Amino acid sequence: MKKKLESELMSIAHRILKLGGKEDVNQMHAEVAALYEKLTVLKFASENLDDALPTIGNDSSFFDMLDSAFNNKISDNIEVDNKTYINLDDEEDDGIMEPLMEKIKDIVAQMPDETHQVDELIASVIPEQDYNKNDFENITAGFDDIPVFEPVSMSEANEKKSLNDKLKSGLNIGLNDKLAFIKHLFGGEADDYNRVLSQLNTSSSLDEASHLINNVVKPEYNNWQGKEEYEIRFMAIIGTRFE
Repeated sequence: MKKKLESELMSIAHRILKLGGKEDVNQMHAEVAALYEKLTVLKFASENLDDALPTIGNDSSFFDMLDSAFNNKISDNIEVDNKTYINLDDEEDDGIMEPLMEKIKDIVAQMPDETHQVDELIASVIPEQDYNKNDFENITAGFDDIPVFEPVSMSEANEKKSLNDKLKSGLNIGLNDKLAFIKHLFGGEADDYNRVLSQLNTSSSLDEASHLINNVVKPEYNNWQGKEEYEIRFMAIIGTRFE
């Protein structure tokens, strides 16, 4: 890259040598601006790249080369890095060339610091490389926040689910059993029957349900004496809810 810049700087220098007279002022300004840009890139390369610098790697040495080119005869050759650059002009006016050299120096020195344009120029010469970063720590970031759960066996899960389903579903009593229970266990009172079933549905265990029947319900209906057949059937249905 630096040798390419060196070659381009030499080309610009020779184009400036060929210019002469007031009619070439605009072209000379454009060439000097290009010279400034190339020197800026070369300065960046000399400060940031590790490879060997070209022989004109700084502003002062480059101006020394220009001085030599302007002050020598037209047939003089300029040799840089085994490459020879020849001035092909047939005739030059020494009275014009020396002030012109000083003018170029002044223009370059007074040019503003065009940071944005220079950055774009450097970016075009040294393209930015993209890297795919797949560090393990970056990939697994956030995994520490995942909660740890205790393992649950399938049998325990099924048992809990089955019990919950049964408690939510309530007692399943057929119509014939319902009519028999109302008639023989609850003295024909359907409201009493429904109230007791509602209380039984809120029981969380068979022991709790049995305690309710034996200590609260049966005493109200003569302890179901002579109704043992219906009592056994009624208690069996209640027991299925907690199996």
